[in-house]
Amino acid sequence: MYVCNEDFNNKEASIVLSPKNSVMTSGFFQGVDQVRGYDGDSRPILRVSSPEPFGLGQPEGIYFDFTSFDPRSFENPVASAILSVTSVSGGFNADADIENPFLVSAHGLSANPLLAIVDDTNPSGMMSAVEFESTHILNIVSSASVDSLGLVTFDVTDLINDWIDEKNSNYFIALTGREDGSGSDFLHGFSNNSEVPGATFLRVEQIPEPSALILLTIGSLALLGHRSRGMKLFHPDSVSL
Repeated sequence: MYVCNEDFNNKEASIVLSPKNSVMTSGFFQGVDQVRGYDGDSRPILRVSSPEPFGLGQPEGIYFDFTSFDPRSFENPVASAILSVTSVSGGFNADADIENPFLVSAHGLSANPLLAIVDDTNPSGMMSAVEFESTHILNIVSSASVDSLGLVTFDVTDLINDWIDEKNSNYFIALTGREDGSGSDFLHGFSNNSEVPGATFLRVEQIPEPSALILLTIGSLALLGHRSRGMKLFHPDSVSL
């Protein structure tokens, strides 16, 4: 979903995108139900974990589905793209806090997890959630130290520009705790946007078109000129005693 917040010569300067799906995988999940959190799954909380929580080989992670993203909507690289997620309690008394912060990182993907992972929603998938997590999550794009509840932001500008340049056509963002080195066992929660609309959003700030920049520059110069003339009128040296 695209929401325009501002307009420069009919070119959107700020766009807000919501994920189509927000899902998670976990070492705790058993059987064929390996990908959970789809719309209607009644899972209002998703979790991100430390690398091997409570001795499990596979951590927990979240995948945000932005496959409605259309790179053709952008003529130029964007100035910034900020992913905002809502930190909540994970419900297992293993949340981060001020005394025990949790380093969560955002990543691009090299494959679509909803198509690649074998699951009851996708029995024709090619691999387990464990294999996908270990092979298709790319290097860190951004990280944030989570120590409280509320909004947490990640700067994913470089990833979105890769989408626009078609260097990466997998329009997903993953959240993991793989870089956390605290030694704690975290199972920190984040609101599931599929169940709590607005809990996750991607704000993209576009670079204004050249014509808009020209108008802004002319306006700024005119304002400076007006101020300069005003200063001359009231400059002490111009007052006769």
